[in-house]
Amino acid sequence: MDTHLFFFILLVLPVAYSDDHDLFLECNQTFNCGTIQGIGYPFWSPTLRPSYCGHHGFELICQQNQSPVITINTQRFHVLNMTRPPLMTIAPVDTWEDPCPQQFHNISLNHNLFDFAATIRNLTIFYGCPLEDDIPFQHRFNCGTTTSNGNTYAYYLDESLSRIHRSELTDCDTSIIVPVNQSEFDELWNETDNIVGAWNKGFEVMYQKDMISCLACRNSGGVCGSNSSSLDFLCFCPDHPCSKSCVVFGKRTVHPNSP
Repeated sequence: MDTHLFFFILLVLPVAYSDDHDLFLECNQTFNCGTIQGIGYPFWSPTLRPSYCGHHGFELICQQNQSPVITINTQRFHVLNMTRPPLMTIAPVDTWEDPCPQQFHNISLNHNLFDFAATIRNLTIFYGCPLEDDIPFQHRFNCGTTTSNGNTYAYYLDESLSRIHRSELTDCDTSIIVPVNQSEFDELWNETDNIVGAWNKGFEVMYQKDMISCLACRNSGGVCGSNSSSLDFLCFCPDHPCSKSCVVFGKRTVHPNSP
């Protein structure tokens, strides 16, 4: 072997190994974001965890002593709970502490990344409505300011009540569909909570991006991440990144402490 080539290999290989090992070590750490601790893949934050340790659709904005904020389909949500992966509880920023938003839009998810949990019930909120005595008063609240039709009342109804009171709701200005957890739905109907309390407790969604691949990566001793350019899933192994999982001399290794 050429002497110069030999020394080139000696110099380059340790550097390449060091860079790959740094990625493994860096993404093997969880991070704290506001009120939530111990967050790992697929989440990341510009100031606390690099994007290649997560997935681009799971960026968290962190502020001290406040809930993390995530943007889904241009809508911002408070992240309230992440204790049962792959479930998390989120609440819309627009209606936080106030059921009368400045802009009206349905809650929507990027279904390539998220899905509603099975425990979700949908409420339809009708805004800018006249006072209707036929609609149960416990489903009514007042926004205080008039909408384009001059009315201030709003009603939250499930599908059944929406059908029953269809004729009374024709004069409302607009309506949106909002998900709530089944437990909050029951409290609303039992009058043990109000619409503000239900919205502030949020609703559960399931994040599903590459979670099966991530499990295989972890079970092989790797750490989950992504390619900064292509955004494809990557498994960071102690010596080099792999597309799916780590292999050492043809045998998979187990590293249960990877995030």
